[in-house]
Amino acid sequence: MSNVNISISVDDEYVDKILEVVAELQVAGMNVENIMPILGVITGSVDSTQMDALSQVKGIAVVEVSRNFKAI
Repeated sequence: MSNVNISISVDDEYVDKILEVVAELQVAGMNVENIMPILGVITGSVDSTQMDALSQVKGIAVVEVSRNFKAI
């Protein structure tokens, strides 16, 4: 069990209800860090065992693990 950073895309039909989607994600265990309503994107972190629960939230199009890149 470890926390992973995630990026969530909200279904176009739910972008106008993004704060409701955020509330449901928090109930499902997500620590929400950023909400970008114009883009329909929510970022944050969650325990890796809760990833499936997030994808079941109504209004979610895609749940992706965020990747970190370093410049060389």
